[in-house]
Amino acid sequence: MNLLYVIHQFFPDCRSGTEQYCLALAQEARRQGDAVTILSLDGVAEHEPADPVHVEDRPFDNFSVLRLRLWAGLVPDANLRDYDNPAAALRFAEVLSELAPDALHFFHLRNLGSSFLSTAKASGYRCLVHLMDFWYLCPRFTLLTSEGKLCSGPPEGGLGCVPCHDPETDRPEVLQQRKDVQLGRLATADAIFAPSRFLLETFAANGLPAERMQLLPYGLESGRIRVEPVSRPRKPLRIGFAGVFSPWKGAAVLVDAVAAVEGELQLSLYGNDQETMFAEYITKLRSAAAGDRRIKFQGSYEHDQVGRVMAELDLLVVPSLWYENSPFVILEAFAAGLPVIASALGGMTEIVKDGINGFTFEAGNREALSEILRRILGEPSLLSKLKPVPPASLEQNYALIRPCYG
Repeated sequence: MNLLYVIHQFFPDCRSGTEQYCLALAQEARRQGDAVTILSLDGVAEHEPADPVHVEDRPFDNFSVLRLRLWAGLVPDANLRDYDNPAAALRFAEVLSELAPDALHFFHLRNLGSSFLSTAKASGYRCLVHLMDFWYLCPRFTLLTSEGKLCSGPPEGGLGCVPCHDPETDRPEVLQQRKDVQLGRLATADAIFAPSRFLLETFAANGLPAERMQLLPYGLESGRIRVEPVSRPRKPLRIGFAGVFSPWKGAAVLVDAVAAVEGELQLSLYGNDQETMFAEYITKLRSAAAGDRRIKFQGSYEHDQVGRVMAELDLLVVPSLWYENSPFVILEAFAAGLPVIASALGGMTEIVKDGINGFTFEAGNREALSEILRRILGEPSLLSKLKPVPPASLEQNYALIRPCYG
């Protein structure tokens, strides 16, 4: 079977959870004898290039990866370009004609546009969609307002997105109509996968029929985590954060919580601390951690180092401030036998269970997180009693997905 996977960014430059899952599923498809081509956005050019919609094949891991670079001037309104780009969709139609895949699997369409889905369906292709976050509902994709408050979906029929996302826009109708356009296109897909019940129910509450979606928790590929035998907890207590240093990931909550706890512990922060997009936040984070020798920035780590990093920790903390879907770092931790403390938000509460494989706390509540850490320091047996269980395998995921390709 010849498959086309479509995603908004890809390796080697981008490697967040969405890209990791897309690549892992493509690898599993290949192991099962299916052929996968990947189409990825390669960026948006601000100055007009010779070719406004340029496609270049730059392979990765022996996969053909068609990198699509777009000129912003094709759709000057960034809010519209995010979900509707006719010129890009036209070039996409040409790619479909050239490849003639048996089915398409969409992982993310941010800045490519859900018009890609319409284009594929209009040409008679079978289409599957993975809901990796809230992009089809929210122009910020996080369901977090510009003030950092949680949102349940576009208010006032979408008009409420204007003051939140772009109060200076001279085309408010672009944001007002966004949800209806997005969900209308999404509803045409032949299969829609939601990795968490919370995400599924959020889309259903916003108008996408629940029966159109399938709950499919993420799986991890076999051998992704090399489990190393360790005895937890150790002294000092080893706490870790692993992920993007973005405001909504909440690393500052963890730093402040640790700073408020007296005792023998150390915090290792793993992630790209040179990320220019979040430079201001990272500067503040470093300032908050300054003076506490127990807190160290460890930089990012490679895919094959996950097992080693998890083995060095006694506890992983995921202090996110947004409705995380099902963070891969939690699944990796469980696969390594590492307990997790997570914010009681979104899909995280479906996988992190208090007293069973970890603990949860009110999102953003530094004192609540500090109290959990104090309890563990005072009674280490609390941690040793936790029994994380590895998640489903990617093989199991693909066994459920493949029949949907037709």
